[in-house]
Parts: sequence; structure tokens; C-alpha cells
Amino acid sequence: MPVGGYIAVYGLAADDQDLLGNGDKIQYTVGVNGADGPFTVTAELLYQSIDYRWANNLSQYQAPEIGRFLSYYQDIPNLPVVAASESVEVSE
Repeated sequence: MPVGGYIAVYGLAADDQDLLGNGDKIQYTVGVNGADGPFTVTAELLYQSIDYRWANNLSQYQAPEIGRFLSYYQDIPNLPVVAASESVEVSE
């Protein structure tokens, strides 16, 4: 956590010049191997309340609260939810 407990951008994102308060720009290049367009490109933003690795790392600790949490985690599917989706048609 940043110094003083404030929420802030840190890590590599701190140097990202187009990371703004309402989004970020990402560019992908996809080879189409000579196929004819137009092509439909769809992007989805997924939300998952608890990351698998984070929950799995808890299993190395022994405490009643952790055991209870892990039993809840294993009993309820933690599937990602589509938070936003956008499709665009692009030509070659």
C-alpha cells in the first residue's frame, strides 16, 4: 500500500502516460494471414470477486476463520462476470 495508506496508482501503471481516471488505451496487433475482412473484434472486461491464487494461498495458514472462508469459497462458484463488453467492426 502506498505511504500514508492512500489509494494511488503504483507499479508500472504509474508510468503509463495514457492511463486516465476513466480508462486506458491498449493496442493489439493481430495477424489475419491474408484473410479478407471486415472483422468483428469484441473485448470484455471481466470481474471476479476473489482471485483463485489469492484464495489458494490462504490454504497454507491454519486458523478457524481461514478454514471457514475457504469452505465458503469452495462451496460457491467464483466465476468471472462480464462487467462491460464492446464490439467493433474493422476492415483489414
